[in-house]
Amino acid sequence: MNEVANGKSHTSTPAVLGALLYVAAKERGVVSAGADASSLSADDREILAEVDVALRHQSSDEVFIESTLAEVTLMIAALRGLSEPVPLAAARYEARRSEVLSGLGVTSSRGTSIWPPTSQTAVQRFGSWNEALKAAGLATSSTGRAKGQLRFDAAAYDRTLGVFVADCEKRGVPATYKEYSAFAAERKGEVPSAAAVRKFYGSWNKALASAG
Repeated sequence: MNEVANGKSHTSTPAVLGALLYVAAKERGVVSAGADASSLSADDREILAEVDVALRHQSSDEVFIESTLAEVTLMIAALRGLSEPVPLAAARYEARRSEVLSGLGVTSSRGTSIWPPTSQTAVQRFGSWNEALKAAGLATSSTGRAKGQLRFDAAAYDRTLGVFVADCEKRGVPATYKEYSAFAAERKGEVPSAAAVRKFYGSWNKALASAG
């Protein structure tokens, strides 16, 4: 298992974009065989350079770093070769991210920045999930909360509950109201409060059911 470096490591903005692209390619089922990495833009090459830096915060295994970076490179190249940008829901990002971390042999822990980062890292960096998708060159959604908007629509509530449940499963903790309160406090202004969630769905159990 690759040990995450002690303390907090900063995930650069290009590395966050790299995570979105890589996970989107995984979610889309993109096949990297035959992908032409030489066609990648200068921006994508900067993204890959920062992904390299992020991976080195997680491991000192040169073989692991090089093989992972090679896969990420080909997956992004294959994704860029598609005729249309692909969508990526935040809840699906979290679910696929957990699979990616498991495949990389990396354990996620609170208080440590790892690659791929959480969807909330992308939201905090770009102001909204849609803005993060736009920056990565992925398809954006017409639903959800716009940057700077303090009201949340039904899609945003459902999306947040999906992300929360996936986060709890990843950390091996129960998806309780108390746990969501801590989750929302860490993301103040980016997700509905615990009280707002309970009011919106009518009860905490109904809220959890919506994520099922």
